[in-house]
Amino acid sequence: MVKWFKGKLKFEYIVVAILLIAVIAVLLFTFGGSAKTTAGETDTDKYVSVMEEKLEKVLSKVEGASKVSVVITVSSGIATEIAKEEKSVTENGKTTTSTSPVLVGGKPIILREVYPEITGVLIVAKGADNIRVKMALLDAATTTLGITCDKIQILNQ
Repeated sequence: MVKWFKGKLKFEYIVVAILLIAVIAVLLFTFGGSAKTTAGETDTDKYVSVMEEKLEKVLSKVEGASKVSVVITVSSGIATEIAKEEKSVTENGKTTTSTSPVLVGGKPIILREVYPEITGVLIVAKGADNIRVKMALLDAATTTLGITCDKIQILNQ
């Protein structure tokens, strides 16, 4: 009877250990990536998608334009600027300066987020074969995004 009890006890420990490992794996995959959002999409991808949707919505209101699609390309990812603290120590006439992030509660203080530069915009719209519509789309895009017209390509659908 004692052998059976010890064997059952070992089996229960193994089952508990496997369940614990499975729970930890699920938690890591669920909460593991801080810079990534759902489906492997980065914060930069999310930012670009929102910008594309907003521009499509605005440009579809241009008279003569319909079925507007927009693709935006950017130069890099979103950069985060954090607060830094400099310390200078002088020993024997030699000054050594070190820089470290300012932490509050173990996390760095974020001063600002720098969004990436827009390097190109492709607009495909029905009605863009009309020069007035094309110019209106171009003006709306340059004004909305704050970029020059040489970064924008407009095609008729």
